[in-house]
Amino acid sequence: YKIDFGKKQFVSNGILIADSNPIGALVYVNGKLKTATNNTVSLPPTEYEVEIKKESFLPWKKNLLVEKELVVFAEAFLFPQVPDIKPITFTGVVNPKVSPDNTRIVYLIPAPDTNAGLWVMDISDTFSFFGKPSKLIAKFSLNFDLQKATYDWSPDSRQIILEFSPTVKYLLDPNTPNDLSQLKNEALQFDKIVAGWQEEENIKLAAKMKRVPEQMQTILKNSAGQVIFSPDSTKIMYSATGSAEIPEKLIPPITSASTQKEIRTINPNKIYIYDIKEDRNFEISNFPSFASPIRRATAGKQIPTPSPYQLSTLNFELLTPQWFPTSRHLIWTTDDNKIVTCEYDNTNLTTIYSGSFIKPYVFVTPNTNRLIVLADIDFAIEKPTATPTPIKKVKNTP
Repeated sequence: YKIDFGKKQFVSNGILIADSNPIGALVYVNGKLKTATNNTVSLPPTEYEVEIKKESFLPWKKNLLVEKELVVFAEAFLFPQVPDIKPITFTGVVNPKVSPDNTRIVYLIPAPDTNAGLWVMDISDTFSFFGKPSKLIAKFSLNFDLQKATYDWSPDSRQIILEFSPTVKYLLDPNTPNDLSQLKNEALQFDKIVAGWQEEENIKLAAKMKRVPEQMQTILKNSAGQVIFSPDSTKIMYSATGSAEIPEKLIPPITSASTQKEIRTINPNKIYIYDIKEDRNFEISNFPSFASPIRRATAGKQIPTPSPYQLSTLNFELLTPQWFPTSRHLIWTTDDNKIVTCEYDNTNLTTIYSGSFIKPYVFVTPNTNRLIVLADIDFAIEKPTATPTPIKKVKNTP
């Protein structure tokens, strides 16, 4: 409350809490500087344009409704204007894959490189992983041509599946070198192993679904596909496969919920975010429909659930958005080779990178302050002669 000296009475106000990552940004309300983050501002009840700015970072802006005697939050995750680009490998890299827990990347260095083989990079510590050496877990040999094999992570991130053919499959330990000649061929019991993994995943999914209102569970089951929980399991991203109406007040109304426009009528081929804690549903209109490309690329095949931080695990032109580790943002690549994000409520569409990279190999480190991309870079080597400068091409170097 504040005292209105003209009317000689107390008047109700609302409070704006403005936070930012990184801290120390400036908070503008209707274009006027009010404070710095992380701080609070008392405001009369109405709608305001709130902008949070910090030098060398892209601005954050949102219209927020301040209500009397309530608190509204402005939580800005600020992305750098000019990314600092550093190479983390200096050999040709093929087909990197991030583990489902987003802590490691497995990739292939092809022959005839002296380091040819499968390597694993630890990305769990974003402050020091650039100095961590990658581990060679399987060497290339004439008997085991890794370039003719396929590989991927197990759903629990504890093993790497290496497949040379339907009858030759191995499980590798990502923590130590593996002698392929000594490993057991798991092809005969692989279906049983996969069934065990699937059972574990179903148990985890069921535990997460218990937090979702029953009516929303029914809608997701009947009218949605590719359901993906946010990293903190408080939100769900889903693509609608049919039309449905989400009933109001699936949970008791909560104070200080999001005041952004929600959409409770869902339509096919649209992407939506359902906030479990606040019972609010948002359409991600910044991203075009992706139902048709998925059908083209996976006709007759079961669609796998993508890893939560990898921009795509499917091979199609229009890449789908995935969760950013903040659980408040989505991230995806565009047709014109940009990496973009937006908030879960369809606000703050931002291009965070537009340099060279190879789709779909873009990964986000767990602490959110690094993107890892696969890039094909040309290096010019000058010679002290009048002849044209030769170009040394380093293929597929992240």
